[in-house]
Amino acid sequence: MEIELTAEQRAFRESCDKLAAHLASRWHRGRGPHDVGPPDPDETTWSRVAEAGWLAMRLREENGGAEAGAVDMMILAEQLGYHAVAAPVLGTVIAAEQLQSWGAPSGLLEEIAEGGRRLAPALTPDLTVLADSAGSGALAWDAAGADAAVIPATGVAHTLGSPVPFADQTRAVRPLGEPAETIPSLTAPDGETATRTTAFALSLLVADLLGTMQAALDAALDHARTRVQFGAPVGSFQAVQQLLADSHVLTEACRSACWYAAWAVDALPGDEALRAARIAKAYASRSAVEVCENAIQVFGGIGMTWEAPAHIWLRRAHAARAAFGDEHHHEAVIATEFSGS
Repeated sequence: MEIELTAEQRAFRESCDKLAAHLASRWHRGRGPHDVGPPDPDETTWSRVAEAGWLAMRLREENGGAEAGAVDMMILAEQLGYHAVAAPVLGTVIAAEQLQSWGAPSGLLEEIAEGGRRLAPALTPDLTVLADSAGSGALAWDAAGADAAVIPATGVAHTLGSPVPFADQTRAVRPLGEPAETIPSLTAPDGETATRTTAFALSLLVADLLGTMQAALDAALDHARTRVQFGAPVGSFQAVQQLLADSHVLTEACRSACWYAAWAVDALPGDEALRAARIAKAYASRSAVEVCENAIQVFGGIGMTWEAPAHIWLRRAHAARAAFGDEHHHEAVIATEFSGS
C-alpha cells in the first residue's frame, strides 16, 4: 500500500511552512528567562492567521468554514510545531471543534473563524481531558490572548486570569475566572461525535509533537555536519551518529502513527479513531521528549545555553506531552479497554 500526501496537500504544507516560519520570527525568544516575549499574538499576527483560513478550516460551511479533513489539519499542526509558533492556533481550533459538536450558534463560530473572537478550550487541572465544569480548578489551554474559555457542558464562557507558570513559553495556560456570558442553544453531542472530537484533538497534539521532533532532529543533523571538534565534524563520531539514528527512527515511527490517527478521525468509527489517537499520543509523548533531549546532547555545551533553540523544543515537547494526557494516561486507558475491566 502506498501512503502519501496529495499534490494539493503538499502545496498546502509548503504554504503553512512559509507562514509559520514568518509568524515564529515575530516572537522574541529572548536571552534569558526574564527576556522572553509573551506568546500573545499581536493584531497583525492574528490577522495573518485568520486570513490564511487556518481558524476556519475544520468548521462546516454553514459556520463559515471549509470542512477540511483531519489530515489537512494535521499538516497545519505539524508546521506550527516545527516552527514553535507562539500563537494559540491549536487551542482556538480545538475550542471551535468542541463548540461545533455542541451545536453552537453559527454567528459565534463565524466570529472565531474570522479571528474576531479568541476562545480557548478548558481542561481539567492536570490538563488530561476537556473540563465539564469550572468549579474543579479548570485551566484554559493554549489561551494566549484569548477572550474567554467556554465549557459547553455548562454553556458558560468564563473570563481568564493571568497565565500560570508553564514549561512551554510559546503557549499560555490560564485559570478560569468569573462567568462572562452564556452561550445559547448548546446541546450535548451523541457519543460517536464526542469520541471523534476527542480523537481529533489528540491527533492535533500528536502532529504538534511530530513537528517539534522533526525541528530538533533537523537542527541536530545540521549541527553535526558543520560543528568541528578534534579536526573532524562531530557527526563523524559513532556516539553522535547513534543518537541521530535513534532520533530518526523515533521521528519516522511517530509520523506513521500520526498520519494514521489523523486519517482515522474521519475514516473509522469513533471508538477505533480514538484508540488510534491514544496510541499515537502515547508514542509521540514519550518519543518527542527523547528526540529533543538527544538534540541537546548533539549540540553539547551550546545546547545548554538559553540562546540555542534546543530548550524551546524540549519545553514544547514536555508541555504537549502532558496536554490531553501523557503516555501513562493513554496506556492505562488502552489497557483497561483491552482487559474489559
